Order: sequence, then C-alpha cells, then structure tokens
Amino acid sequence: MDKQKNTWLNYMSRIRQQIFSEEDRRIDNIEQVLHLNQIPQSLFDNCRPAIYLLDYTTGQYCIFSNSLQPLWGHQSQDFLNHGISFTLENYYPQELHLYNTEIFPDRLAILHQIPAGQHSQYIFSYNFQLKNRDGVLVNLLQRNCFIKSDQYGNPIMSFGVITNVNHFKSVSPIIQVVEKINPLDKDANAELIFKKSYFPNKEDSLFSKREKEILPYLAAGHSSKEIAHKLFISEYTVINHRRNMMLKTGCLNVTQLVCFALTHCII
Repeated sequence: MDKQKNTWLNYMSRIRQQIFSEEDRRIDNIEQVLHLNQIPQSLFDNCRPAIYLLDYTTGQYCIFSNSLQPLWGHQSQDFLNHGISFTLENYYPQELHLYNTEIFPDRLAILHQIPAGQHSQYIFSYNFQLKNRDGVLVNLLQRNCFIKSDQYGNPIMSFGVITNVNHFKSVSPIIQVVEKINPLDKDANAELIFKKSYFPNKEDSLFSKREKEILPYLAAGHSSKEIAHKLFISEYTVINHRRNMMLKTGCLNVTQLVCFALTHCII
C-alpha cells in the first residue's frame, strides 16, 4: 500500500467510516483504566501527566484527565467535547504534517508486522508541541499503546500519557521510540524496537560534511578510535557523529547505517 494512503488523518477518516459493534470496541478491564483517571492530582505535583483514551472509530476521547490544565490552560472538557479536532487545531502545523505523513505511517508499518493481540505490548513514544490557551507552544512527551485493534491489525483504541518536557526538550528534532514490554515479566527492561528522528526542516536531516567523512571508514570496518586517529578528532566526536547519523536514519546499529548509506548512494 502506498505510504501516503496511510497518513494519520486518512487512517482516522477510514476507520471512522467503518462500522464497529459495541463488542468490537469493548475493552476488557476498562475499570482499571477508568480508575487511573481518578488518581489524585497531588500525586503528580512534579510532573502532572495527562492520561487519555482515544477512540479512533469516533475521533473522540473517552478519557482525558485534567492534570496538564495549569500548564497549557486547556481543560479536559475541551478535548472531551471536541475530540481529535481540538487537538488538530492546537497542533504545531509543521509537526502535525510530520506526524501525519511520516511518524504515524511508520507506526502502522510496525503494527502490521505484529499480531493484533500483541499490539498492547508495544509502547510508542514521541515529543511534539501543542499551543496552550495563550497560543504559546508547549513541549510535550507522549507515550501510548494501542490497547484495541481490529481483526486486520488496524489500531482503533489508543491509551497514553502526556507529560510536560518544556525544561528538557528542544524544538527539533522529533524523536520516536518504539519499545516492546514483556507481559510475563513486569520488572524486565523494555526492548528497543525502533528509534528515529524526524525533522520539521528537511535540511536538518541531511548528513553533515564530517559525518560523510566518517561513513566510508565505518563501512570499511574501522573502530571509532581508528577513525578519530585518521581524522585528527577525538573518539568521543566520532561516537557522537555516529549516534546522530543513526538517529537521523532510524538505524539501530552500524551495519544498518552502512546499508542505508550505500542504498542512498551517500558513500
């Protein structure tokens, strides 16, 4: 399927045109989700996360806690009354375009490789910006999982947490991380499945001159220390450039990075 057809907005539109029964949309143990919405706000005085449950089949929020209200001015009822359209109105346009055309299609591609019954075991995280009531952009971090998908593996219910990261995150790039949790071992660390940077300004995603100098040495199998010696720079600088290139491309290791560079005729 053409990637453009899998944009977030097109996907939401298609899902809302389909007919789903109450059984299709029923979530087991929903009482536990509702209970989370009743946690006293005083517990979150330092981080104030907002908890939400979004029904893709209607474009409406079933839950949206009021925890972030002091930060962005909007109240939970704004989201509950107006649904996804209220989010779209306040989303930073450049980042909305990225989420619609690149970030969400990447999510769908990952989900379609996973049995629908396992979708809830994957956590999707990314940073983005929404305007507060005064029109000022606020940096936020969202972590969500798709707790309900249809028989074809299309996500229809998203449950997540949104946290203020104004003090920790700069505007660009947007970083998306996908992790897999082990439902049989809640104490185990989540497994990193995917990590990629997305750039509102496309020129920011291009490799720098120094990064292009480092790539051939990586392809030849040289270590960071050897590359540093050849280019008269520090080993830390090489490691940092390598990390940045992997973030820009979504590659998880040097082998994938070299394959990417060869495929795109960068080296």
